[in-house]
Amino acid sequence: MIRKRSAQLLVLACTAFASLCLAAMPAAAGAKTKSAQFVQCVSTAINIPDGPAPPFTAPNPAASFAVPVRVPKFKGRPQNGVITAFNSVGVRITHTDVSDLALFLVSPGGRAVALATYRDDSSNTDSRGAPAPSGDGFGSGAASCAGSVVRFGDSFPTSITHPGNTGLDAPIVGSFSPEQPLSTFVGGPARGFWTLIVQDIVAGDVGQINALSLSFNYSYKAKKRKRR
Repeated sequence: MIRKRSAQLLVLACTAFASLCLAAMPAAAGAKTKSAQFVQCVSTAINIPDGPAPPFTAPNPAASFAVPVRVPKFKGRPQNGVITAFNSVGVRITHTDVSDLALFLVSPGGRAVALATYRDDSSNTDSRGAPAPSGDGFGSGAASCAGSVVRFGDSFPTSITHPGNTGLDAPIVGSFSPEQPLSTFVGGPARGFWTLIVQDIVAGDVGQINALSLSFNYSYKAKKRKRR
């Protein structure tokens, strides 16, 4: 009788304070939380459609590339996992003027983070002292994961707002903090497609998405081992 009354009180309390009860409820029987890290680089060759010509009334075209992430099943059923830390995202992009480009990473849950938007080193000038195109792509070497990718991470001290390119028409290389924090993804799902979107806003320069790398930590439910 006492147990039945306690259960009824718990139901009433949960009706009034649903969010608190969800946090207080015990984990599913036979389950424990495990941690894992996802680290992968995937090569591709996806053309980035050229931006619109003046007077720029046409929509800005975009290219996209998605990397699937799988999370171990629990009791035979899919589970999303939960992002606990997002370490970095790396890109290798060939393009003749990265100041035309905006890069976004979109999580399986639909959250979007701007990595870089129309960035190059505006201090570069031509022989007449006029601003010159700079930033021939992101990364160097082979146009794949075998090359050097540009990494974005919240802990990197140099901001992509000032990449510090050297020389005319040089690629952006190195590691940078993104336009928006990757910590935005923490608490969201790990499982599903992580998508890089590259938008071109100006005609006259073209390129390709060549590689995308991801590094993040996540937690998920796993069966408890029976003690012998």
